[in-house]
Amino acid sequence: MTSMPHILVVEDESHLAIGIKFNLEQEGFRVSVAGDGQAALQTIAAADPPIDLVVLDIMLPGMSGYAVCEAIREDGNTLPIVMLTARILVEDRIRGFDAGADVYLQKPFDLDELISVVRSLLSRRGRRSPQGEDQGLFRFGSNTVNFDTWEAQHGDTPIRLTNLEMALLKYLVEHEGSVISRRELLERVWGMAHAPATRTVDTFIFNLRKSFEDDPSTPVHFLSVRGRGYRFVAKPE
Repeated sequence: MTSMPHILVVEDESHLAIGIKFNLEQEGFRVSVAGDGQAALQTIAAADPPIDLVVLDIMLPGMSGYAVCEAIREDGNTLPIVMLTARILVEDRIRGFDAGADVYLQKPFDLDELISVVRSLLSRRGRRSPQGEDQGLFRFGSNTVNFDTWEAQHGDTPIRLTNLEMALLKYLVEHEGSVISRRELLERVWGMAHAPATRTVDTFIFNLRKSFEDDPSTPVHFLSVRGRGYRFVAKPE
């Protein structure tokens, strides 16, 4: 029998943490709660069963959510991270993604949206193939990506991608040559049923360019199509 996913909610506002925990448990998830960053990292390190996903507030006492996210990624952990914040500036969102967040939800958020995002991220994580298989190997330019093991390289340099960055790359590869709108990406990759107006997709495309393009300022694989979205090209002419 498959065990229920274990989610860690990191939130110092107890009433909000209790509400999120209650609603996620009603959806069948196992939920732990931490009130600060250090407690969150300790929980992730010691949790049994392991944590499968983190819902992480940015404004925490002592150690910010950004720092927690960075510490998780620096430890080599690729578990999905959903950031919660009341901040609305684009710079804050970019900082969150740079720290390694998969999804960035602005407070006040809709609980149904949070649950939808959580299910989407966990489903995507669960679709990985066993280590050692190479049927998902894909090459473009000087890059190699293994969609079975979720490993990537630019030349001889390993690339660390978050779950969502890898999922976005896979969707673009599967629709190579097609122009894909931001709304479609938000709906199909992020799992947002009602995609909001956001620069999230642009930030992720920028990160893919930094990882895979020889010259990110002049991309040849991840192309912008003005007013329409993005197009992936494996073999530029």
